[in-house]
Amino acid sequence: MKNDFQPIIYRNIHGTIFRLSLPGMISSVLETLFQLIDAYWVGRLGADALAAIGGCAFILWAIFSLTALSVNGIAALVAQNIGAQKAEEGRVAAGQGLILNTLTVVFAGGLVYLFQNDLYRLMGFDARVLSLARQYMSIILSGMIFIFWFTAFEAVFRGLGDTKTPMIVLAFGLTLNAIADPFFIFGWWIFPEMGIGGAAFATVVSELAAVVGLWWLLKRKHYLPTFNRRLIIDRALMKKLMAIGAPVAFGGFFFSIIYVVLTRIIAQFGMEAIAAIGIGHRIEGIAWFACVGFSVAASTLVGQNVGAGRIKQAAKAAWLVNGYGVAILLIVSAIYYFFPDVLMGVFTQDPLVQKIGTDYLRIIALFEIFLALEVIMEGAFSGAGYTLPVMLVSVPITAARIPLAYLLAVNMGLGANGIWWAIAITTGLKGFLNAVLFATGIWKRKLQREVNHEIEQNR
Repeated sequence: MKNDFQPIIYRNIHGTIFRLSLPGMISSVLETLFQLIDAYWVGRLGADALAAIGGCAFILWAIFSLTALSVNGIAALVAQNIGAQKAEEGRVAAGQGLILNTLTVVFAGGLVYLFQNDLYRLMGFDARVLSLARQYMSIILSGMIFIFWFTAFEAVFRGLGDTKTPMIVLAFGLTLNAIADPFFIFGWWIFPEMGIGGAAFATVVSELAAVVGLWWLLKRKHYLPTFNRRLIIDRALMKKLMAIGAPVAFGGFFFSIIYVVLTRIIAQFGMEAIAAIGIGHRIEGIAWFACVGFSVAASTLVGQNVGAGRIKQAAKAAWLVNGYGVAILLIVSAIYYFFPDVLMGVFTQDPLVQKIGTDYLRIIALFEIFLALEVIMEGAFSGAGYTLPVMLVSVPITAARIPLAYLLAVNMGLGANGIWWAIAITTGLKGFLNAVLFATGIWKRKLQREVNHEIEQNR
């Protein structure tokens, strides 16, 4: 079999980090733009339509977090097998990952479809908004499999050390979505007027085009996922994929649920506080996108080095990526701290929202470098194939945001600032503990146990 992909770990590491991370950052921005473009056009349908897709976003966030169940394992195992010069085994792992990916979306999508009305009522939707949300979500769910498959193929490329190709394909999909939205929403030219459903349909069409594009490019590169004729599940591989992906998926799903609860506490301090954190999150996206890009680099470099048996180089790569991430977030933090009023002024002229948002940016700026450690170390652990420590850190500390926010905001009378401090402090703790756990070498001991187990099996 022809193999157009070779390990990238023998190239100049500094250049490789940025070749991996920059497309990853841009891809994160593009994924966010999908939502913003839909919101732009749907906003012309009225406040009810905007409320509908806004509420759906929380549900979709929870569903998308489940992609980690398969894609983290795909990226890690492909990277490790490429590093070990076992390209075919990487394709087999990707095939099993795609099966897991498909089963996940069928199960999760089916559950949401059946119980979506209950979810909308839980969020307090009135009859009009509920009807619009159901119209939008039903179409999105019908094409959710394309979104999941895209993440799976993207993970294969990440494992191979190519983040540029998925970025280009995603940009194509975004452009198609931006063009198609008004045609399907408002019935331009020969197309029927679908209203809010048109936004969902445009998203599904663009995701289908993107996934076909990635499939075709993987076929050209001779690295399509491999399946056996009967699509039989390899229990050992499936267990390995889930061991890598399940902790991250659960952590992401739990995080989305916690934020729904946290929003209820924020609402006690007025809609201005809700508006302020909404804007604050968009501004903080600058830091988040940088972290995600570097996390992709850490995952790929650690994974390929582990596969090649270069454990010391894997650790060195992880720390080097973190160094770059922390350096960039130091600059971003300084901007957040010294110019928060300027940043908030771009999004709102309401003086109270500006004041609350300015406080938010200044508080999180003090702990923002730990966001880099949290997210990038998650990528490093994922590349090593051991994500359980990340979940054990993330879940309890994220859960602690609720009582801590209530204590600081309500009991101690700090108001909305108490919630911002709770978010900042817990971010700091997660980043610090992820770094400490990685430094202890717990992931190295896990790798050694796996090697010993394989030796015992081969005797």
